[in-house]
Amino acid sequence: MTSNDQRDFLFELEKLIQSRYNERPEGSYTTRLFEGGVDAIAQKVGEEAVEVVIASKNEDRTEVIYESADLLYHLLVLLTQREIGLDEIVGELQNRHS
Repeated sequence: MTSNDQRDFLFELEKLIQSRYNERPEGSYTTRLFEGGVDAIAQKVGEEAVEVVIASKNEDRTEVIYESADLLYHLLVLLTQREIGLDEIVGELQNRHS
């Protein structure tokens, strides 16, 4: 997968999460997160962030990648809950870079 494909994947994942937010399909993990509200989602983001830190301290590259993927996913869920688009985050990073 090229870097453009990977970036596009994040935006596709964001769209999927948004559809889960709108449709709330029964049995979906993402639906359960949304039903828990912002506090539950934020708690999950915090848990995943701690797991990234622990994995980093253990110097296990594979574990850092795995836990970072979990963190990124849950962060996208939180951003969707708060109606913040990934493009807004990218824009902020671009502003900081320039």
